[in-house]
Amino acid sequence: MDFFIIADPHTYLAFALAGVPGGQAETPDQARAWLQKALEEPEIGLILITERLAEGIREEVDALRWEGGETLVVEIPDLTGPLPREETLLDRVRALMGLPT
Repeated sequence: MDFFIIADPHTYLAFALAGVPGGQAETPDQARAWLQKALEEPEIGLILITERLAEGIREEVDALRWEGGETLVVEIPDLTGPLPREETLLDRVRALMGLPT
């Protein structure tokens, strides 16, 4: 299983230096294109996308996360920090497992 990162240029660079392939995006259209490219690669099992970019393509990201395909999509903070949210990733994992949040 391979990883793929979709991030702003600075966050992308941090992952690229660690050897994680992916794409730089600054607009929702660019993020959507990289997401489609990643989904076309059967060896990619985990797509990391920054929260700010995911917000721009929320419909596509949520569809992938809740449909339960073979590729896991995880939102991560960019270098400026996490977005304020009512529900955290841990809350979502607990809900998927049927545990109280």
